[in-house]
Amino acid sequence: MNEIIYVPIIKTADAEVRALENLSDAVRNMTTPLLEFTRSRTTAKLKRGDILRKVKRLSELFKERVFFLDLTNDPNLTNDQIKELQSNVNGYKNWTDFAVARKSDFSKFIPTIQISSENIATEDEHYKRIRQQVGVLGRNFEKLLYRIPIGYEFIARDMAEIGKHVPANRLICLLDAEYIPKDKAPIYARNAIPIIQEFKKYSPASIIIASTSFPKKPTQYGGESEGRMFLEERIFYKKIKETEKNIVYGDYATIHPARNDQSGGNGWVPRIDMPTADEVFYFRDRKTKAEATYANAYIRVAEKVAETKDYQGIRKKISGCWGIKQIESAESGLPQGLSPSFWISVRMNIHISLTVTP
Repeated sequence: MNEIIYVPIIKTADAEVRALENLSDAVRNMTTPLLEFTRSRTTAKLKRGDILRKVKRLSELFKERVFFLDLTNDPNLTNDQIKELQSNVNGYKNWTDFAVARKSDFSKFIPTIQISSENIATEDEHYKRIRQQVGVLGRNFEKLLYRIPIGYEFIARDMAEIGKHVPANRLICLLDAEYIPKDKAPIYARNAIPIIQEFKKYSPASIIIASTSFPKKPTQYGGESEGRMFLEERIFYKKIKETEKNIVYGDYATIHPARNDQSGGNGWVPRIDMPTADEVFYFRDRKTKAEATYANAYIRVAEKVAETKDYQGIRKKISGCWGIKQIESAESGLPQGLSPSFWISVRMNIHISLTVTP
């Protein structure tokens, strides 16, 4: 397995997959994403949103690439099929069967150990089911991912039980801090360090930390027409690295952990976000009543982004980046996308490219 350099946690909704599909091979080779599988888009004929449609699309990208496989807990992106896969019944049999079956679609993925105490009366039964799951996964996969949130208190017992089937050097541990509010990274780092130190007692193959500070609404930290926000996830990582050296950086690729559909019955305000090494800034501009489409508004905000020194420097640094090309196209008067979803893809694509580019 190649060295893990950067782990973006990415839900497999359309905007996120588009961002991945348009990464350069060089960038993709330096990322090991954690893909949280979501339901597919529902249609009149496919009301269930079959997860296997996502598998088919992503198999074209990750047939021979290493990635982590997990399932979303976001209620807006799940369905009965995903809930069945997360069930702990019969030692998480639905999940282990699904994971093993996916080896025909993806040759190098690493499954996540599912942990759920739902409808379990005793701690012994809880760990019996986890051991059953780990036993199956351990026989079929070289490595497994152990993912927990900040504040989780059962690492020692979990590792003891998991270790009955899989030694720690076949585990990759991920501490997921999820959303970090503005100016709170140092506090989160202080809370994370004891957990990382607990991981280290067991000598896992790798330790990853991940978080995001991208808000549900960027105007929370800026004005109606423009704004700028620090990436607390960068500060979180740097603070931890002061004492804990051998850890891998992860984030949510400038996405809030909870789904936030931006459009509605009254439309939306066109916005383009521009990531930098440590920040994200944005410009917004409303469509006028006289404008039949959002095109002119996206052209105006692209022009504002392009005027900034930050953009000009990053454009030189990652000139071949698909996301940068979309801003260039909009600035020239030909925006390729006129929806919030498209510009989420642009932001993510630039952020991922920038994160792995020296």
